[in-house]
Amino acid sequence: MEESVGQEELRGEQDEEEEQEEEEDDDEEEEEGGETEEGEAVDLSEFQAPSLPVSCGSVSGVLFKSRFASGTRGKSIRTEECWFTPEEFMKQELTLTDGCWKRDIKCHGKTLSDLLPKILKVHSLLCKCDLCGPTEQELLDQDNDDECFICNSDGHLVCCDECPRAFHDKCHIPTLHAKELGNKWMCTYCVLKNSQCWWRHRTMTEEQALNSPVSQYIVHCDYLLLCMYKEDTQRVFSKDPSTMVRRYREFIAEPMWLDRVKDKLHSQKYETLRHFVSDISLIFQNCNTFNRDNHLIITMGSTLNQMFEQEFKTIFNIQ
Repeated sequence: MEESVGQEELRGEQDEEEEQEEEEDDDEEEEEGGETEEGEAVDLSEFQAPSLPVSCGSVSGVLFKSRFASGTRGKSIRTEECWFTPEEFMKQELTLTDGCWKRDIKCHGKTLSDLLPKILKVHSLLCKCDLCGPTEQELLDQDNDDECFICNSDGHLVCCDECPRAFHDKCHIPTLHAKELGNKWMCTYCVLKNSQCWWRHRTMTEEQALNSPVSQYIVHCDYLLLCMYKEDTQRVFSKDPSTMVRRYREFIAEPMWLDRVKDKLHSQKYETLRHFVSDISLIFQNCNTFNRDNHLIITMGSTLNQMFEQEFKTIFNIQ
């Protein structure tokens, strides 16, 4: 039995060595600008972003260059549910047989093989970086994002144990406190997703939803606020506008912003969802009133408002 296991490990090492040799050969054969396997020139200009959309059959994800090490090392491809190495990502396409990650994973119509080595650098087998020779903790860290899901910046992050997301304690809603997290923690996105399984066949009218007590749907409201904070990348609607815009209160009788809505929600100032939604609507009414000549801000507000309304209908299954 031990001999059999040893032979399997040896074959695994040999396979990885062969893969590395093939990749190094590809590196040597690539010319400036890149070529496809058929020898056609590849325009690399659309592959310069730090992350790239990839697909394998019906499975899609995003490849992050900074996480890429090889086909089997470095969880560099993120889907909605998980981080994968290229080999693992390829295996998510269940209809694929005798697959090869370099050939079967595509980006902008090109195979990953076409992007080696100008866009993607394969690490040496002797590489001992965090991706290639990770500690147990570093390997666990690869299961979650390197940046906060809401503000897209790094720092001390709290990782969800159910999904790839990670958050700054103050970016998550509700705010996170270390003593309350426990050994396993689920973010608001996952809490809502799991709760939806219990009543996914239940439908509501918009009026029924608006008349419902907020106390029964705190997670739903937290989720909606998180969606808005994530979309409001320039923090136009998050902070008190009167502190940033001179004479704002001379034109707007009742200013409203996301931070204030969040504070009112967690201070139990809302009785029904109608009150919560009314304050959200007030943010965009004020936006339209004050920014009549600022088409850019009005467009940003309209986009955010439409997203809120769509998410509201979705999570309450409004028919």
